[in-house]
Amino acid sequence: MNELIKDFPILQNKDIAYLDSSATTQKPIQVINAVEEYYKRYNANAHRGAYSLSVEASAAYENVREKVKKFINARNSCEIIFSKNATESLNLIAYSYGLNNLKKDDEIVLSIMEHHSNLVPWQNVSKVTGSKLNYMYINENFEIPDEEIENKITKNTKVVGIVHISNALRNNKQYRKNHKKSS
Repeated sequence: MNELIKDFPILQNKDIAYLDSSATTQKPIQVINAVEEYYKRYNANAHRGAYSLSVEASAAYENVREKVKKFINARNSCEIIFSKNATESLNLIAYSYGLNNLKKDDEIVLSIMEHHSNLVPWQNVSKVTGSKLNYMYINENFEIPDEEIENKITKNTKVVGIVHISNALRNNKQYRKNHKKSS
């Protein structure tokens, strides 16, 4: 663990465990250095000018898209879209794809563990488009059972949203842990 901590300047000489990453993620030195380098060498409007600094910023931007493409094995770098955070990305998908493509008999399937940043946009899209919003529920181990997946994802399903790690489970796990102690 100490090997990882050394990459995060804010954690140096502090005896803390930072657990608020869903709100603000601490940046490793590699990211801080890359941002600093950008501001020192390329700070211009990418894809918005014909002057040399803008051309260099555009090339740097496209280089990163290419690296991400290779890292996630995307087919084309134009599939890579950058946003400032997950909430912005989820809203972009819901309001650009969802509003323009979903219709009455289409289904949106979300896990019951979704953060509001993924739940509320799809609730709004469902109301506007008339599509149906379905939820996959979890078992006593906080997992989505295979039966939920098999029963909820149908031929009418056009969107599936499943959180990797849920903030909704934190209190449930703590409750269960405390409840077992007092039983």
